[in-house]
Amino acid sequence: MLRQKLMLTPGRAAVGIGAALSLAVAGVAAQPLRAPSLAAGSGATRPPKYVSMGSSYAAGPGVGRLDGQSGRCRRSLSNYAHLLAARRNLNLVDVGCSGATTADILQGSQDGLRPQIDAVDADTRLVTVTVGGNDVNYVGNLVGYTCRHRGGATCEVVSDAKVDQRFQALPGSLRQIVAEVHRRAPKARLVMIGYLPVLPGSETLGCAAVPLSLADLRRMQAIYSRLTDVIGSVAQETGTPVVRSSVIGSGHDACSAQPFVTGFEPPVTPGWPSLVSYHPNQAGMNRLASALDETLKVLRNQNNKH
Repeated sequence: MLRQKLMLTPGRAAVGIGAALSLAVAGVAAQPLRAPSLAAGSGATRPPKYVSMGSSYAAGPGVGRLDGQSGRCRRSLSNYAHLLAARRNLNLVDVGCSGATTADILQGSQDGLRPQIDAVDADTRLVTVTVGGNDVNYVGNLVGYTCRHRGGATCEVVSDAKVDQRFQALPGSLRQIVAEVHRRAPKARLVMIGYLPVLPGSETLGCAAVPLSLADLRRMQAIYSRLTDVIGSVAQETGTPVVRSSVIGSGHDACSAQPFVTGFEPPVTPGWPSLVSYHPNQAGMNRLASALDETLKVLRNQNNKH
């Protein structure tokens, strides 16, 4: 799973956001922001600069065509950032990278890569970020517990105690990302994107696509809920719009008839890159792009009223 920390699945993200809007795109929570319009076809002389940051849930490894210049980051040319940029005529700088943590955004270190935040500058007008899952080893443990359930002898799992310790540090790291984006790009609009849910709801059993013991299924459902709650809480505290992927992906988990994410053993399509276990598929990326586009429309309307 690409460094076995690949990404996380924040979904339920903006639980409790008081000023959240009730939208047709269930899953978009936003607070009023004053920022330049990013409406499609806005007539700007130069396309607005858009920076996409995050882990593999932003990069999209195995989805559609691979960006041959992205190296070990394995960015897709049809991830949600590319789809949105094409729809809105934005100048995309995609620095999302499989395996990235909040530290890789703020300080760098992934195989010598520069901090992702370095792509954000005064010319930037839109920033999106999907990160946090690898900080708490969400997908890594999801793969590790699956390995263990299938009888593997060398399955890597981070202990509950260490996961809890990492959760304690996550809110501060996310706040730092928000603050740094606004410091570097005061005219930019920042939107946080949650992780699409891999697992069915807590009242539901697993399935063949997610081979886990019942105890591990419940453990990982709880971790997912905690992760999305942290992302939603930081978004609320900082007044940052958030695409609530847990709501968008409800009913589209790996066990569903129309999943937005892969199971442990993704289908193989001859001639195409291999999808990654427990990660978004093209349908999921399409849905996130649509939700993000709707979020920007709502924010634009809010700004026009103020």
